[in-house]
Amino acid sequence: MIHALKSAIAASLFAISLTLSACSTGGSDPMADAQAAFSENDYRAARIYLMSALKENSADPAANLLYGKTLLHLGDGIAAEAAFKKLAENQGYQAEVRSLMAHALLLRNMPERALELTESSDAEYAGLAYWVRTQALLQLGREDEALAAMSDGLAAVPNDPALLALRGNYDVDQHNIGKAQKTAELALKYGPGNLDALLLSGRLALIRQDLPAAKAMFEKALKLYPDSVTPLLSVATINAGMGNEKQAKANLKRILQLAPGHPKALIVMAKIAFNDGDVDRAQALVQSAGEALNDVPDAALLRGEIAYLKGNHEQATDWLRKFLVERPGHVQAITRLGSALFATGNEVEAYKIVKPAAERANATPQLLSLAAKLGKLQNDPLAASFRIRSQIPQGRDDIEQKMAEAGKAIASKQWAKAEVIYASLRASGLDRDAIVMNDSALVQLELGKAAKAVSFARAALALTPGDPNILDTMGWTLLQSGQDKREALKLLRQATSRAPGNLEIRWHLANALAANGQAAEAKRVISSLKAFASGDQQTKIDKLLAQL
Repeated sequence: MIHALKSAIAASLFAISLTLSACSTGGSDPMADAQAAFSENDYRAARIYLMSALKENSADPAANLLYGKTLLHLGDGIAAEAAFKKLAENQGYQAEVRSLMAHALLLRNMPERALELTESSDAEYAGLAYWVRTQALLQLGREDEALAAMSDGLAAVPNDPALLALRGNYDVDQHNIGKAQKTAELALKYGPGNLDALLLSGRLALIRQDLPAAKAMFEKALKLYPDSVTPLLSVATINAGMGNEKQAKANLKRILQLAPGHPKALIVMAKIAFNDGDVDRAQALVQSAGEALNDVPDAALLRGEIAYLKGNHEQATDWLRKFLVERPGHVQAITRLGSALFATGNEVEAYKIVKPAAERANATPQLLSLAAKLGKLQNDPLAASFRIRSQIPQGRDDIEQKMAEAGKAIASKQWAKAEVIYASLRASGLDRDAIVMNDSALVQLELGKAAKAVSFARAALALTPGDPNILDTMGWTLLQSGQDKREALKLLRQATSRAPGNLEIRWHLANALAANGQAAEAKRVISSLKAFASGDQQTKIDKLLAQL
């Protein structure tokens, strides 16, 4: 055993020596090697070369300047500040170092001191100075001044990609997505390889729920900045969400090599372990993340799930409540919270939380079964309907397979095939399932069978009268079939009020407004959609606007 340990240590030391020798023997001039590595965004290699250069001449101003910049990219404000201090008396570097030192202080969580250094800056380095100034003001909670600093900065340096990306991210935080999209396009135009610009574009793609586009943007950032944790974590999270667990685990392993103990990476790893059924490992990983992510919704959900499965129902209740404040309507979280409250004897409160979710079409059998139990205890007549909807017909695996096939048929626009599958599902007893009836209506509408579409939509609405997606289908089928445009508008207004963030429902509402002669309101709704629209969708939007 001791011999094996010694061998492992020797192998590790040999690997480290190879890494160092690879960096130190790139050429006879470590400063030139450092500059080359820095230009390729390989900041870890640049750091090693610069340490070698500074060992030969610790006072070399060019080496200290580049060393400080490299450390800024690596997030080490303390060491960067020390490097810049060596240039304090050098007149040739003072103008640039002032803004760089402010950035270092910002990394050290010293916004007041950083702000002081940005009060007067050389025009050549104005972009960085305004960027630091804005960030410092935001850290201090002085939002109006930060907004003014951003505006002044973009007036002085309109083509600065980092400033543009900062503005774009601010607009996203303010839910001004249309403006953020335009700013992101400018940031990429002036800085196609700028990390902040690439990350902003990826973030906007995620908001549009365009995972392939988001992944492509983050992967581009990762290719240009191979040691940057942010795009690496984004790619890992997307891979995990898309079911590419092997790739996600490789991404996460790399993150923990670059930043040991990175809490967000640990949470994603914990989520993968949880989905694999390894609750103990998931719990260990969550505990390793500590309190750093207490305010992150996904971490709260995972902690709540783990606590529930471990029998810690009070703790589960606290975490799940916290999650649902940020993500109301999340079916799994509601099911777990209701179950945890039920387990602790709080049946009345549990039913108040579970009942509204059970009335929606996307209620799972587990949620419906829980609602049926709780409703029966409260003598609610609706409990019987929840029990009926929760009953899964015989041959569940076959039904799930058929549902999956129907989804694929719809995705590939094979409407006739989808019609046959849904007919089979209805015949198997799922004519009481709101989702099956809702999707049946949409398929009939695509096939031009308006009467059947409306009939199926009404059946779905009768099953779940408050669900926004069901209201949307009912309104849309009425509008498209030409049966009752006024009722269609009424239903689509209800759907929009219940799901204001659903872009498809808002598009349907815009069409209903146009059909009812309410052009001004239709234009307002359309203007809120344009930032998210794809090329095909833009064509439809332009066509509707032309009609208005």
